[in-house]
Amino acid sequence: MNMPLNAPPKPAVSASPVVELRQYTLKPGRRDTLIDIFDGRLIEGQEDAGMTIIGQFRDLDRPDMFVWMRGFD
Repeated sequence: MNMPLNAPPKPAVSASPVVELRQYTLKPGRRDTLIDIFDGRLIEGQEDAGMTIIGQFRDLDRPDMFVWMRGFD
């Protein structure tokens, strides 16, 4: 699986005792729409709730796959 990281992990990542891996298989052609929503609306709410967004990943071999990780304190 060829998955580049969109942004470097935050230093606080190592301090998160619980890490959640979330994987989504999307309808063809919809990944960029989800990423726009994720970046524009979801990250801030997650951080406001005390979660750390560790990173988001795009599988270059599977354009219908989106993966992200978050940490909980």
